[in-house]
Amino acid sequence: MLDDRVAKLSDSHKKCLRLADTGLVSKEIAVALSLSHRTVDQYLYEACRILGAENRRDAARIFAEIEAAGDFNRFQLKPVAVEIPSNSGISEERTEQRGTEPKPLGLPPIGGPLNDLTLSQRFLAIGKITLFLTITVLVVIILFAAALQALSH
Repeated sequence: MLDDRVAKLSDSHKKCLRLADTGLVSKEIAVALSLSHRTVDQYLYEACRILGAENRRDAARIFAEIEAAGDFNRFQLKPVAVEIPSNSGISEERTEQRGTEPKPLGLPPIGGPLNDLTLSQRFLAIGKITLFLTITVLVVIILFAAALQALSH
């Protein structure tokens, strides 16, 4: 419905509305468009009437929103088939179809199907990760303490 109204606006109406939306007054718009300020007022008045706006600010806001929506719709994303080169190392198999090699420390495979572990297997995996991190932190603390002790002598 508003698109029909916008179609009734002339290029001069649209130019005045765009400049009015930036906060310019009629005299500034007139200088920018090489018109008289009375002509600008007339264009804005007609635009208000066409768009059904109460004042020039509302008309400029309505027009800006319609233009922004039109620009958004003009650039729609469309899926495109992508060819994967054979030497890219990217497998076209789904993750569930890939063989899962055993990981170091018995950790669950990365990239496997979601939620494929039972509750006890999840707790066991969390325990293994916690144990590994605890040992790593302790080793770093011991090395740091040894370095400080060596520097203090």
